[in-house]
Amino acid sequence: MNRKEAEDFVYSSYLRAEKYHGYEEKDVERRHPEFTRELLRKKFGTPAAIVTGSKGKGSVSKMIAEILQTKFTIGLMTSPHIEDFCERFQVNGEKVSSPLFSMLMEEIRPEIEEIDRKIPKEFCVSPMGIQADFALTWFRSRKTDFNVFECGKGAKLDDVNNILHDYAVINSVFLEHRRELGNTIAEIAEDKAHVITGREKAVFVGEQTEEAMAVIEKRAALFSVPLKVYGRDFWEENLRTEQTGIVFDLYVFGKRYRDIRLPLLGDFQAKNCALAMAVSETVFSDLSEKASVVEESMPNTENLPSAESLPNTESSHSAMLPESPERGRTLEIEAVRKRLSKINWPGRLELISGEPFILLDCCINRVSTKAVKAVLTERKIEKPVSIIAIPEDKDYRGVVQEMHPLSESVILTRTNNPHYHFSEKQCERIAEEGIATEWAENFTEAMKKAEEKGLPIVILGTTSLLPEVKNWKKRIKNS
Repeated sequence: MNRKEAEDFVYSSYLRAEKYHGYEEKDVERRHPEFTRELLRKKFGTPAAIVTGSKGKGSVSKMIAEILQTKFTIGLMTSPHIEDFCERFQVNGEKVSSPLFSMLMEEIRPEIEEIDRKIPKEFCVSPMGIQADFALTWFRSRKTDFNVFECGKGAKLDDVNNILHDYAVINSVFLEHRRELGNTIAEIAEDKAHVITGREKAVFVGEQTEEAMAVIEKRAALFSVPLKVYGRDFWEENLRTEQTGIVFDLYVFGKRYRDIRLPLLGDFQAKNCALAMAVSETVFSDLSEKASVVEESMPNTENLPSAESLPNTESSHSAMLPESPERGRTLEIEAVRKRLSKINWPGRLELISGEPFILLDCCINRVSTKAVKAVLTERKIEKPVSIIAIPEDKDYRGVVQEMHPLSESVILTRTNNPHYHFSEKQCERIAEEGIATEWAENFTEAMKKAEEKGLPIVILGTTSLLPEVKNWKKRIKNS
């Protein structure tokens, strides 16, 4: 199995079954996480957290991994990727190599195909299930101390949620993916609250509306799982904006951490960091305590033969212990500060250029424009050209409606992702509301039109737009 074959295999079952389903079908009619439940639970062995929410779940997952890497070996699975599919799977910040990706995908192929043979032809083994299986297999081979998994759209019907996890994280919930998850905040929150399964030590909850919080609290009470809540147990304060990011203080379980820096824009990233720090503090303490217990249970080796005189076998205890000689049970805050100050998370209010001003954000709904507009206000940016590449089934109308009043012009375009639907009819539908927009057949054409106006540029769209923006930057740099 070569690299392309390995990547294609992830989607092979899905593509086979796709023709049996209509575009408007709800997830409950096509998704069956029970197919991979036994397989993924069988591979449990390393403590883990699963992160869900409407936005910011990827950022929180990344921050948790960065913080815990100050002492432990951490596996991280996120999606989607930007340029390379292997970016989805990382251990201590390093993605899996292409040869290893192909080799391990070949290794898990028989177990996936066995499931696929047993299910009706109109259903599939979810791509997320196959990716979760791969991640668990690779992380186990790397002997990670802890793993962080980002859910897809929801949790109730997401195969990732089959992974047995000790901690659940629910970031802010709002109206998104309505076709798949539901038409109200309560329905969407109910789906995501299924990340609470009853075996968690704690559930960490980001800032929520009253409606979403009521649903989450009900689910947690059902399973008697304790909640750690933003605004009560942890929060950010004293937020300041710098040229390349933000600075703020964190209050987490009675401790105050001053002057935390992120090279990211948007006050929501400070909220994400507060959530990530709350999770990390708890996990760090639990892992350190476990390591300490293991260490204390080891026999006194002072009078035993030297290692050179023993057979070359790996100690089961050493495999369970982190490599760091530090055994403290609290975060080493200076090491945490350093890692967070260098964190890189493309496409999240990313300042592509200061002069001329070009801002990029993976914004696909009305709610997310609030952070975009806040940055423009802070930077005193007026009348930019807004380039918007949001599929027809997402909230492109809401984004256009929010950006049009403050933009000199709005250009709609498409990305190269064949699974998303874009068309010039989006301009026509918006025109019915009295909003004039332009259409560009691709991102390069859209940028050309925008640059001709000589104004600040704001680029908003699905994550499939990110590699095209990156390629555009390379071409500009080379020319």
